Amino acid sequence: MDRIRIALVGCGGMGTRHLYGLAELTKTPFANVELAAACDIRPENAELAAGEAEKLLGSRPQVFTDLERMAREVPDLHAVDVVVDPGYHHTVACQALDLGLHVMVEKPLAITVRGCHRIIDAARRNNRILSVAENFRRDPSARLVRHLLDRGAIGRPYMAFYHSLSPGRDIFITPWRHDKDRGGLLLDLAVHFTDLVRYQLGDIEEVHGQVSLAMPVRTRPRDGDSPYEFYRRRLAAMEEEVRATAEDSSMATLRMANGAMVSWVVGLGGHGGCSGEAILGERGALKSFGSRGGRAVLQAAGEEEKGHEQLVAEAEGFELEPLAAHFFPEGVATADVDWKLLALEYFELGEAILHGREIEVDGTEGMKAVAAVYAIFESSVLGRAVTMSEVESAEVYEYQAGIDAALNL
Repeated sequence: MDRIRIALVGCGGMGTRHLYGLAELTKTPFANVELAAACDIRPENAELAAGEAEKLLGSRPQVFTDLERMAREVPDLHAVDVVVDPGYHHTVACQALDLGLHVMVEKPLAITVRGCHRIIDAARRNNRILSVAENFRRDPSARLVRHLLDRGAIGRPYMAFYHSLSPGRDIFITPWRHDKDRGGLLLDLAVHFTDLVRYQLGDIEEVHGQVSLAMPVRTRPRDGDSPYEFYRRRLAAMEEEVRATAEDSSMATLRMANGAMVSWVVGLGGHGGCSGEAILGERGALKSFGSRGGRAVLQAAGEEEKGHEQLVAEAEGFELEPLAAHFFPEGVATADVDWKLLALEYFELGEAILHGREIEVDGTEGMKAVAAVYAIFESSVLGRAVTMSEVESAEVYEYQAGIDAALNL
């Protein structure tokens, strides 16, 4: 067997994007995943995704509205790609694992820490592979920053900042992202960033933070330019205004286990903004954590600034994994980077099932990224610093308890 058979479960906007990622993988000599089925509780979504898959992949997958029936009727199904509403990640992922299927689930792993643990427990109970589709750290810029840190390019990191605060009042992609009981936009957006902070600097030990709701009323975006048919249809049907219950602004200090301090300002809404990333070390600074489509910049002490391309050329021992090198032969992100990073996630899952490759962002890594976001929320509620150990164990759980109650989790 040289390919796994997988089903797409959740055929909305992000599910459609995953199909484009699978198409990118299929075009390469590394193709090891075959789409067998598309499943969504809304038959029109599953049919739309099946049509997109037929155009992109050359064959039409079977269509289902029931996960258990799909697992029973699709021959030799190895895994599912869970891209449903994040509020149902724990329900769908656990069901799939209990049906004996391996699972890749779109970030965030779940919308609360206890939801994450429920999925992790199901994977262990069934001895199945669990992968979280976290793409930012797979970008060449993130890989290069990590390589430079590991090689001591800036010496011991002592401080960093991650600032991504943008003003506005538009609905962020979908109305549910402004609903606290469905995760909210900070979790959906910032889980990328906490994963990057942990990828580059290691474990977070303590968090002291504050969250707020700057824009309680959100309005329908006017820009409908999207390459995805599902997104265009959704925007056309979107209500003009929604009431937000999920906080949209956060500020925190993260104390890392290695002693470094990270200044965090992240949000989307309100009337002002700031942006910038840097990791400061004893011998210089890296002006990026790396991100999807990003560029690494190094300012070593006493030297001129070096950009991404120069760093790639000069970085001793730096190389991307074979599929990433196929996509990015110059070591820098190119067009369609989103799809290519998704292809890397699919390929890793296929290799894990076929050949025992280790999953990079497994359930524990996914849980820790979620917990780091919620540490800011929990600290805000309690009015004190919280340790990651008490957040990851759900010992501190004031903010998330209400979400769990709403979901009967």
